[in-house]
Amino acid sequence: MRTNLTLILLAVSLGSLVAQPNQRIARTPKINYEWRPGFVSITELTGAIGLGITNDDLSGYYYGLTTIAGYQFARNIKVGAGAGLHVHQDGTLLPLFLDIRYSFNSREIVPYFAGDGGIMLDFSNLENTRVFINPSAGLKYLVANRTGVSFSTGLMVSTGGPNARKSFVNFKLGVEFKGRE
Repeated sequence: MRTNLTLILLAVSLGSLVAQPNQRIARTPKINYEWRPGFVSITELTGAIGLGITNDDLSGYYYGLTTIAGYQFARNIKVGAGAGLHVHQDGTLLPLFLDIRYSFNSREIVPYFAGDGGIMLDFSNLENTRVFINPSAGLKYLVANRTGVSFSTGLMVSTGGPNARKSFVNFKLGVEFKGRE
């Protein structure tokens, strides 16, 4: 009896998965473009406030600009490589990183999780070069076809240099452009 019930539940589950439409049609063209795979360019203004010990070099705050060139593989997943410029109170760092984003199924306002990780180069003193990770959560508003505005907040943690660990609460305001097919 248990085996038959298990097989029936498995068949119903698999049948409902197969019965789902492969290509969904959105209500508006801008949402339809958001769901399609393609190249993506994301430019973000970023700012952060230091946590913990903030009187060391490069630990009180920073602000800057980053840009990401990536590809949307599926309706929900984007992966890209980025570079930017972070101006700290006592120096300037150049972040080089990988970015991955997972967007939830939504309409014009799209919640997402993002994760960045890479290195921050300090050309004035290579001993201050750091490794960092930056998980974040945010919202993206679809403004028009292939264009979105996003806001996210996250926790940036970096290690390396003479005073090893630094952490920040950061905020990002970005513009996302999607290429034509």
